[in-house]
Amino acid sequence: MIYAFNSTLKPSRKPMARSAWKPRSRDKKGPGLAQRVAQAVGTAIKHGRTEPGLLRSEAHRKNVAALPCAKCGIVGFSQAAHANYGKGGGMKTCDSLTFPLCTDRPGKRGCHSLHDQGGIHAKEERPLIEWEYVDKTRAALIRKNKWAPTTEAFYQKAIQPLARVVHADREAA
Repeated sequence: MIYAFNSTLKPSRKPMARSAWKPRSRDKKGPGLAQRVAQAVGTAIKHGRTEPGLLRSEAHRKNVAALPCAKCGIVGFSQAAHANYGKGGGMKTCDSLTFPLCTDRPGKRGCHSLHDQGGIHAKEERPLIEWEYVDKTRAALIRKNKWAPTTEAFYQKAIQPLARVVHADREAA
């Protein structure tokens, strides 16, 4: 039995009553101290919701994974691999920049893990290869009528940084 102590430090057999913690909703909570100070001074910024910058679509990734491996051509073992250009550790690029690469299987190392760990291509040629794979994947899905207009919109935004690297020779001229 756990004893609780009252204010006179005498043990009591009755446990202390405690109410459950109930978080207040964001509407009732109101702005924080820094926001209230900024409002009082007149420097408050109204933060609005922005459009998401990256496409996240499980249906699109499944469509990509249904294609044969872009590197070796094997059918039935593909995964949607994200382009590695323009991302940091633990981050993924937009799903519109995915291409099919085969997974590891018994006795065979897959192209996906080799690509992600730099075992297939040199660092300098990876953006060119990823551009080629993404382009082939886009063309294949357009032919199969599985490239949605929303995917195209995200693709047009997401491909810009990769395009600058791939076509750097054109811009220099």
